[in-house]
Amino acid sequence: MNTTQANGIVRLTRQGPPSVLEYTTEQIGLPKPHEVLIRHEAIALNFVDVLFRNGSFPLRQLPTTIGVEAAGVIESVGSGVTGWTVGDRVGYYFSLGAYAQQRLIDPRQLVKLPDDITFDQTASLLAKGLTARMLVKQAYPVQAGDIVLVHAAAVGVGSLVSRWAKSLGATVIGTVGNEAKKAIVEPYRLDLVVALDKEDLAEKIHAFTNGRDVGAVFDGVGKATFSKSATLTKPGGTIVLYGSASGAPEIDSTLLNARQIKFLQPSLGQYLPDPESVNLSTAELFDAFQSGILGNVTPTIYPLSEVSKAHLDLEASRTTGSVIFRP
Repeated sequence: MNTTQANGIVRLTRQGPPSVLEYTTEQIGLPKPHEVLIRHEAIALNFVDVLFRNGSFPLRQLPTTIGVEAAGVIESVGSGVTGWTVGDRVGYYFSLGAYAQQRLIDPRQLVKLPDDITFDQTASLLAKGLTARMLVKQAYPVQAGDIVLVHAAAVGVGSLVSRWAKSLGATVIGTVGNEAKKAIVEPYRLDLVVALDKEDLAEKIHAFTNGRDVGAVFDGVGKATFSKSATLTKPGGTIVLYGSASGAPEIDSTLLNARQIKFLQPSLGQYLPDPESVNLSTAELFDAFQSGILGNVTPTIYPLSEVSKAHLDLEASRTTGSVIFRP
């Protein structure tokens, strides 16, 4: 088989600690009839990568390459591919195999990038931003006047949900892990920020709302926050659990049923079932970013060869904001 130049790539031969991630080089083949070859310019580090690496999520086969999100340029197009050409600037948000300088991919996984969106911005925003849009526009459509609680408002999806909900006219209460992180969310202009290490969440919320509970909760933390959130959600309100960074929560169905609280665990795939919905959502995401709703993107950048260090830093909470790899 004809091959291109050597391709820097991260291989995983077993699941475990960050040290199992091995940076090496391999030859990469030319695209099959229904594939394209991409040269990556920016690769995202997402928490889901940690779950694939450490064994929380099973992998069908080993060795393999993890990473699900990246942006780059099409370098070669398979004979059966239409609608894509060499030089197209593209990104993708969930396709395993991103930790590489180059990769072969089914073009149905790709989105075309506007000229004024950079590769770094794409890799920093695409998965998190599409998730945030799904949460505030579809899972629980935020309306002006809503009171919403957003956990982990300083980082990741939580930061984007906070900003987007605020732009839609909601009263937004955000939580952060510690007092120092309040400074991170100051530019968001949220209505109330609660540091969970030193402040009582219920006390702070009820003092701010004159005793009212919140209409909706966006929770990507899980075990550490869910039970308290349930007691602070008004009868007939909604809890949206989109992640479990602290572990899977214990769900008190009796409480939820008694208060008629709607409990949702949405996945991005169910709201983006076809190319049309993906294109519509990404266009809206990029418009929101360009209009300033989502703030600036200033990712922390690691060389792909330092993938193990990046995973260590992420798990030790030594990173803030988006993290990307430079291939």
